[in-house]
Amino acid sequence: MIINSLKRFGITTGAAASAAAKAAVIGLLNREKRNTVVIPTPIGLRLEIPVEKVEIDSGIACAEVKKFSGDNPDILDGLAIRCCAKLNESNEIVIVGGKGVGKVTRSGLKATIGETAISPTVRDMVINAIREVTDKGIQITIEVPNGDIIAENTLNKMVGIVGGISILGTTGIETPVSDDDYLEHIKCELNVIRQSYDFVVIAPGNSAAKYASKLFNSNSIIKVGDRIGDSIKLASSVFRKVILAGLPAKLLKVYAGIFNTHYSQGDARLESLTHASVLAGLPYDVLTKITNALSVEEAFTYMTKEQRRKVMKIVAEKILSRIKSFNGDINFCVIIFDYDGESLSRVGC
Repeated sequence: MIINSLKRFGITTGAAASAAAKAAVIGLLNREKRNTVVIPTPIGLRLEIPVEKVEIDSGIACAEVKKFSGDNPDILDGLAIRCCAKLNESNEIVIVGGKGVGKVTRSGLKATIGETAISPTVRDMVINAIREVTDKGIQITIEVPNGDIIAENTLNKMVGIVGGISILGTTGIETPVSDDDYLEHIKCELNVIRQSYDFVVIAPGNSAAKYASKLFNSNSIIKVGDRIGDSIKLASSVFRKVILAGLPAKLLKVYAGIFNTHYSQGDARLESLTHASVLAGLPYDVLTKITNALSVEEAFTYMTKEQRRKVMKIVAEKILSRIKSFNGDINFCVIIFDYDGESLSRVGC
């Protein structure tokens, strides 16, 4: 069963961009066309990534790397990420988004309005990859051929990113967490954790796991992706205490009773946030801004820290109640982090 449940990992768009950038710089400075490059990642692992092609011209070099999603269902799988490199007069690395990379039109995202949708983590990844080659000043332009067309089939417009896709990734690695067989992997991890702990911390994603590791030993934390409900059921059968620790957007789905948080299973994040905000007694003008927001992150920009705490306390209490409804004997705790990692609410523990 363990062998049958093994799945292929992939790379994020950010890792693909970092590899393409490094290959382009090697082409620019060494006039060399690499078939693969090795890049560093934020989690300390190094990835060897195939390079599809390198084009070298006078004063500029471009390289393409294909996004590989492993065994995750992903519309971006196989998409070409192209980076072009040229020298600049400073000693800095300047990263700009070109054709096919979306632009941010709403607040609350990790880039300011008007900027291209390249996350700060990806910018650091690109810089670190290039600095393994040179300390010279380099300008990198990231492009995604057909990115504007592909973006029409993503959720980008709903969160305020238009004209292309986002270049994202907190670890560089894409984990196959949405597949049904991933539950077998979760079972294996839970059994390993049980050997050392009588509790487990369930974290939906990388950022949640990172923030939770400031409160708990990282060896007690399991990343479960979208399968939150199934993971809680599995964990509650073997652990004395189960802790769900996550960011607002995912947990607002659980608040609405959506325990598989994959977008294909439903979405009620802003509706849930509006409902909880009404119960928290937020002013009408704030409620209006929340209902008109395109993302939870944007809605949060209209709320004070104290308002966020009040609302997320209601959310955490409702999640606790929902979990108790199908497993009344479970010793359960809910922790909700703000997007800067601060704990907003802690209920049940």
